[in-house]
Amino acid sequence: MADVKSLLKEARKLIDEKSYKDAQECCKNILRKDKQNYLALVLLGKALQDSDQAPLAYQKAIATKPDLPLAWQGLASYYERKDDNESQNKLIHIYYEVLKLSNEEEKSLEIITKLGKLGCSLKSRDAISVLVNYISSKPDAKIKEVAVGQLLSILKNDVQCKEEDILGLLDIISNSLTSDSNDNQIIHAKIILQKPDFVAALNDVINLIFFPTNVTLREWFCKKLCEFYIQESSFMGFDIEGKLDIIIQGIGNCKYPEILKSMILFDKGLYVEAYKKCIPLVNYQEADKIEATLIIRCAMILKKWSVAQKLATNFLIKVTDPELKSTLKKLLFQSLYQQQKWQQAINVVKEIPIDTLDDDEQAAMAKCCIESNEDADNIVQNLNKTKYFSQLTALSMMKEEKYSEAIYLLECDSSNHPLNLFYLGKCYWFLEEYEQCLISLLKSAKLNTEHADTFLYLGHFYYKIKQDLSKAKKCYEKAYSISGTEEDIVRSLSEIYCKLGLKDLDYELLTTNQESCEAWVNFRLGLHYLSKREWENAILQFRNVIKSDRNHVIAFECLADAYYSRGSYTSALKAYTKVISLQPSRSNHCLTRMGYIHCMLTQYEEAISTFKKVLQLDKDSILALKGIAETWIKVAKKRASNKLFGSARDSAQFAIDYISNALALGKSYTCFWNLMANALILITTLPDRYSYVNITNSMNGEKNITRKEKLDIFPHTLACYSTVAKMKTQICSYDLALTYLLYYHASQSKTHLQISFKLALACINSKPTAWRPWNLLGKICIFMKMYDKAQHCFIKALLMTRKWSVAKIWCNLGTLYVKINCHKLANYCFWRGQSTLPSYPQSWIGQGLIAEVIREEEAMDLYRHASRLGYHPESALGYVDWVCRTLKNNNYHPDSRELKYVIDGLYAITYSIDLMEWFLNYEPHNACALNIIGILQERIGLLQVAYKSYKKAYELCDEEMKNIIRLNIARVLNRLEKYDEAIVAYQSVTEASLDSMCGLALALFKKGQYEESYAAYDTALHWLSNEDKEKSEILVAIAGIVYMFKGIDDSKTILFHSIQVSQNKPIPYSLFAICSLGILHSDQGLSKLALSELQKYEKEDKFAYDIGFLKSYLIFNTNVDLAIKSISDSLHNHPSNGKLWFCMSQYCLEASNNRGKVASCCAQRAMHSVHNSCTQNEMGKMLSTASIAENVSGNKTKSFSLAKQGLHMYPNQSEIWAALIFSLLTQSQTFNQKDWTLASTNYMRKHFNLTRPMTRWISLLEKKLDQ
Repeated sequence: MADVKSLLKEARKLIDEKSYKDAQECCKNILRKDKQNYLALVLLGKALQDSDQAPLAYQKAIATKPDLPLAWQGLASYYERKDDNESQNKLIHIYYEVLKLSNEEEKSLEIITKLGKLGCSLKSRDAISVLVNYISSKPDAKIKEVAVGQLLSILKNDVQCKEEDILGLLDIISNSLTSDSNDNQIIHAKIILQKPDFVAALNDVINLIFFPTNVTLREWFCKKLCEFYIQESSFMGFDIEGKLDIIIQGIGNCKYPEILKSMILFDKGLYVEAYKKCIPLVNYQEADKIEATLIIRCAMILKKWSVAQKLATNFLIKVTDPELKSTLKKLLFQSLYQQQKWQQAINVVKEIPIDTLDDDEQAAMAKCCIESNEDADNIVQNLNKTKYFSQLTALSMMKEEKYSEAIYLLECDSSNHPLNLFYLGKCYWFLEEYEQCLISLLKSAKLNTEHADTFLYLGHFYYKIKQDLSKAKKCYEKAYSISGTEEDIVRSLSEIYCKLGLKDLDYELLTTNQESCEAWVNFRLGLHYLSKREWENAILQFRNVIKSDRNHVIAFECLADAYYSRGSYTSALKAYTKVISLQPSRSNHCLTRMGYIHCMLTQYEEAISTFKKVLQLDKDSILALKGIAETWIKVAKKRASNKLFGSARDSAQFAIDYISNALALGKSYTCFWNLMANALILITTLPDRYSYVNITNSMNGEKNITRKEKLDIFPHTLACYSTVAKMKTQICSYDLALTYLLYYHASQSKTHLQISFKLALACINSKPTAWRPWNLLGKICIFMKMYDKAQHCFIKALLMTRKWSVAKIWCNLGTLYVKINCHKLANYCFWRGQSTLPSYPQSWIGQGLIAEVIREEEAMDLYRHASRLGYHPESALGYVDWVCRTLKNNNYHPDSRELKYVIDGLYAITYSIDLMEWFLNYEPHNACALNIIGILQERIGLLQVAYKSYKKAYELCDEEMKNIIRLNIARVLNRLEKYDEAIVAYQSVTEASLDSMCGLALALFKKGQYEESYAAYDTALHWLSNEDKEKSEILVAIAGIVYMFKGIDDSKTILFHSIQVSQNKPIPYSLFAICSLGILHSDQGLSKLALSELQKYEKEDKFAYDIGFLKSYLIFNTNVDLAIKSISDSLHNHPSNGKLWFCMSQYCLEASNNRGKVASCCAQRAMHSVHNSCTQNEMGKMLSTASIAENVSGNKTKSFSLAKQGLHMYPNQSEIWAALIFSLLTQSQTFNQKDWTLASTNYMRKHFNLTRPMTRWISLLEKKLDQ
């Protein structure tokens, strides 16, 4: 015994020293002597540490002496070091045994605390049982209080208790709790609800004393009820409606009372109401099981399968609870199955363990596999003993087209299930045994009125076999009411609606199923929108079709048609091109539409080529012939508006040829008769020389082509409009009346005017509310001089319009008032016309006519604006007349700032020439117009052309105008240096005038016949001049002649006499002449005297250059710098005078110090200043001066550049050629270009009239190059 004790001491010591193996050997030695030694077993367990043998040692010790706590404590220590659930669960029983054996309060409290924590972490029911049993053993108060506290902490973690512990728990809680807090009351209710009879437990909770007062408890209780309903799909007989008010009292802010109400509605079969109530309650981002399951069930019971699918998919992304995920997957599978989305359904159900699926779900899974042609044998075999086996086997046979075997199998099945009967009917349908099919389908429908496919096939039977559309419609509608998402059902119902013409029902059906995103739904909707002319919606639908099928030809074509109708022509072109690329056989229609699009986009060449392609495919295509004819007519109108009259006539002729081809195919097309008439009328609006047509007589079927002149075209046009009226069974037509009016204008036959009048009256009688006949009748009445009736007609026309918006009527009424001199009324009418349509030129012309009477200063602007808006002979003549008046005005001068913009800035002269050219196209024999255009051409230097215009005007003019035109001819001949012809022309003037005599004198002077010239001037002076100014100017001219053959003294006498004649203010020309004489004969006094008098004119732009030049030149020979200063002073007064700048540049070149750069700048400034008022000769001199100045200043590159620029702009100026050669001379490579330089000098000699200094310089240059 002593040895055992010593060994035990030694073993303890070894364990304390952590010599566990030696301790184990020591313990084993003791156990060899005493196998039941309790302490040795305990120490062995402790020495074994975490070894699997340790618990065995403790258990042997416990078996030896179960009433001792030491082994239990060691076993507890062992399992406390383990983290697995099994070890933790064993600890609960061990702690209970330790508690029973423990007599120490502190140790008991420790164990109870550990037990509570263990129960919370493991959610162990055993921990609850241990604590209940321990508390029932009536421990000390302090220990009991701690034990109860740990028990409550476990219960707060929603740990379920055992059924046998429920009463004990309720007794402990009711007896031990000192305060009835919300949490404790909820725990109390939770324990009650764990009773087996849940309904009775619900009533027990409601009957609790604190239930009505505890809001938190009632919120929790409401949620628990919702969970119960979701789990059981029923309230299991609980009187929920009777208790509802008590349950939800005071918890209105919580969502569960409303969810509970939705469940009550659902339970009562009010599914729509339940669904509507549930929708706003669901948190779609973080939905719990109750919300998600309830709303999906509502959607599924209402057969909103697509909604259920979306909801389930959305919730699956968000939730993390595995149980809820599994539920949602099953619901998603059901929704996909019902929508016949077999493959998607299979993908979902494969994620669900098959052992969790019931028979219905497995059967659905098998059907999905069969429909998707996947292997389902294993699943079908699992259902071998169920009602689904024969159905699934038959379905599999049907998929393999083994209809007879399927029929045999189904007929052998005696269950008479409605689905079996449907499959039987379906087999008979495919075997074309329709009567047997009908019998089976009717039986199936009788047994199950909620099977959609049964009614679908019944509808097929009545539609395709019996052709009873009414019964088919009812069957399809029944099928749709059962399953509104099945594509075959919707398609069939839509087709039957179309057959019956029920467009509104079809539209409602398609829009309801639009969310299915099926291409055919979008296509049908697109066609529906096309028929309703809702282009935007149609385009959207057809684009959706194309998204799903990029090669859907008809969808592309319909999309193109929708784009075309909406006006999106570019998009339509792309769509039609795509159709042609996909299916070339549809090119005819597409190319025709493309041609019309090109025509509307004014791409006429593309339109014509496109229509020609169509005619190559089908030469008798009526639409293509119409399109190409319309295009050519538009081209003709465009070219006519651009004054390309010959081209316009040819275009109209092409249109007529195509229309003739179309009429040869059939004369019943009114559009072609209208087009023919329009083309013919267009030709009659062209100038007379273009107003003819080559045409066949389409009405009589003749094939011979004849040429018809303008007056012969009208009968043919009238015949076309008459044919149209006859086809439309009209007594008259507006076009016919208008054509007769146009015929009257061309022929001046009163008969045509009378016919037009009667036709217009007939049009008004047949359609009194149309404004056009009233307007036409008003115009006719003006020509018939029935002004009162014309006024009535125009006012009626204004009243007939929806808005007073027709500018034509206002202008016609204004014209009437102008004709009867009611200018105020006319002005008001034209103003209203301008307000209505500012771009209508006749309104501005009318106001121009009034301005000529009332305010002349505005007439020119009005006529110009009207001419800019569009050509009209009245505005053309008016504007040109005012341009000529302005040019004739003595105050006009090219340097005049007031009129410079009006004439030069707006290119009035060239534009006037254009206007008169267009005018003469229509009236080529108008002598006045020819004379005016000649004046304008002469003004811009087109002397030869002006001479031809004058000659033609002379041939056509009346006798009283011949003298005026003779003067114009003679003046042009004078300028053309044809002096002999000019003298003859002047002498042919029958009535002498100052202009004719002075012109004759000038011609004689230029011819060198000075005495005759002097005599002519003398005649003009004494007999034809009336004013002092005229006499003074003639005396200056005489002085010039006298100077040439009598000398300076007589010349000075005449010039002073000229000054005396104009006593008030000497004319500047006599002073210029005197100054010039002083300079020529070095008479400084004479020149200074003249210049002092010229100071009166120094501020006038007209004489600025002459005065400035004479002042500076007078001192130029003696002091160049002083001359430069003098010209600079003149430039300060007239900085925009280009001639002064040019004079400055030449003086700078002559200066002793190098002022080349300044000279160049001055020359270039001169060019910019006189751009619009100088001749090409002067401009060329300025540019050449700038080039030479740059060369002198050392800038060789700039000099060469300016010379080249000048040569391109003015190649006929010898100064430019000289400047270019001069710039090349200074270049290093000049003599390498010897041949070019010599060729240039030779060219100058041949083509230019060179001055002596220029000829001398060229000769010197050639000699230098030849050395």
